[in-house]
Amino acid sequence: MSYLVLARKWRPQGFDDIIGQEPIMHILKNAIEQSKISHAYIFSGPRGVGKTSTARILAKALNCKKGPTPSPCGVCVSCTAITDGSSVDVTEIDGASNNSVDDIRDLRERVKYAPVGGKYKIYIIDEVHMLSTSAFNALLKTLEEPPSHVIFVLATTEMKKIPATVLSRCQHMPFRRISSAMIKKRLKQISGAEGISISSPALNLVAKAADGSVRDSLTILDQLSSFSSEITEENVQSLLGMADFGLLSRLSRALILGNRVEIIAAVNLLSESGADFRSFTKELVQFFCDLLVASVIQRPEDALDINSEELSVVKEIVSMSSEDQLTLMLSEIMKAETDVRNSSSPRLALELALIRTSFLSAMKPLKEVIENINLYSRQVTGLTNDSVPAARPSEKTVKPAQAAQTVQTETIEVKQIAEPELLYAVEQPAEEELPEEPEETLSEDSPEDADSDEAPEEIPSDPPVVKSSDISSAWARTLEKIDAPLASKISQASVEFKEDGLLLTLDGGHSVFEDAIKKNLKSLENIVSGEYGSKLRVKLNTSQKKSPRRKDLKEKAMNEPVVKEALELFEGRIVDVTPIENTKNGGEHV
Repeated sequence: MSYLVLARKWRPQGFDDIIGQEPIMHILKNAIEQSKISHAYIFSGPRGVGKTSTARILAKALNCKKGPTPSPCGVCVSCTAITDGSSVDVTEIDGASNNSVDDIRDLRERVKYAPVGGKYKIYIIDEVHMLSTSAFNALLKTLEEPPSHVIFVLATTEMKKIPATVLSRCQHMPFRRISSAMIKKRLKQISGAEGISISSPALNLVAKAADGSVRDSLTILDQLSSFSSEITEENVQSLLGMADFGLLSRLSRALILGNRVEIIAAVNLLSESGADFRSFTKELVQFFCDLLVASVIQRPEDALDINSEELSVVKEIVSMSSEDQLTLMLSEIMKAETDVRNSSSPRLALELALIRTSFLSAMKPLKEVIENINLYSRQVTGLTNDSVPAARPSEKTVKPAQAAQTVQTETIEVKQIAEPELLYAVEQPAEEELPEEPEETLSEDSPEDADSDEAPEEIPSDPPVVKSSDISSAWARTLEKIDAPLASKISQASVEFKEDGLLLTLDGGHSVFEDAIKKNLKSLENIVSGEYGSKLRVKLNTSQKKSPRRKDLKEKAMNEPVVKEALELFEGRIVDVTPIENTKNGGEHV
């Protein structure tokens, strides 16, 4: 008798022989026991996970001499005919080669005839997604109302290509990819029964190379049994062109350390060994996945399918990096996998991607960057506090009219105090209406004050003063008491504190807020007067052009090392710059 390959010899013959698909097997067995068999099923999932085998087992269960039964005997005429592929009541159709509307019309004619030896006629259409649109349309009516003795089983690896009209007429059974542990267990069982000597590390490699397909793993095992009588890990790597663990760990260290010379040397070694660059990139992605898992969980040995020696190497590499760095590197290598797979020059694409990934080695952990930003902020705050001199107590009580002559002007922008080292006196202004004069005339003396007969008293050299921080906090409290929409508009204006009121100036870019602010000036004056403890007038002025100062501050901020690092880390941009404080030397912290 001719040799029968392992994939066919060890094909499952019962529901219990299908591994990794327990929920689906449970549904089918219960449906048979309860006589709730659907007229059409769709089995979807990756290749080699048991879709066609399950369809044949279902046919056996329904047409078995003892059936319908969830446990077919496998020895009756019907069961053996289905196993051999000679049953006249079970028809397997290749959807890839019988995909025309004429093929489906012929099928519709055949379903009318009753089964010969069993209770049902079962039609198994493999790769059903390959049918043409016309063929699917021709199949719809038969799927919706088939004869009582007909059952359709449609198998596909691409469920997204199945029309919704077909899917709605069938019960969908999604088959899952088989885990490496289950495949390894199955291979160990079969290799023992076949007398094949294979080491445990070699079984691990075969299970991983199968990528969830039991059929593929048996095909690889069949090849290895002819390759060597004692199958080792090196035999598997040689046959499949896989990179060994040492090369993967060596390249990973080079990427984390940014050693580009070592990276090129590793690629050269890979090329000399004849390994496939596309397969290697896929293995590198999986290796970095393992590194990331090892960095996140406390017991990586429970999640990773590696031996103790490899685990110690993984832990060593993880200790050299951070979760942030490994995550970004994994993302870059996953992009590299696509580039290498689609490139006409895979080696060049791999080298370029690895060198690009190595630049992430200079990246500081996010926690460290945040700590640096906080430290910088505290240093700036300390400089600001040191730059403000203590206020001197006044020696005399000054009348409001007298103090108004000595008030110096302070310019306040939103969330900033322009000159913190100066001290300012805030007193009651004159009761007369302020004259309507442009910008800087708000602090001039009124005519009534000039004509007053009262002799001015001597002005003390040290008038009562108010700290600039008090002025700033009072303005902040004022904005809090205003409705949010209006406060947002007012906050776009620069604020000048003058001796008899406040001057709000809108630059050209924010002049659209002028009307809204003017309508609420009276209410704003009442709130301002209450916060500052004196009657103050508020005047609004509009500048014709934007101040160039923001642009200068933005350029200065771009040159700050901490800001540069934050922008590169988060891939952000500077939207606006708000000065914090002027230093004694006239510089600004932004």
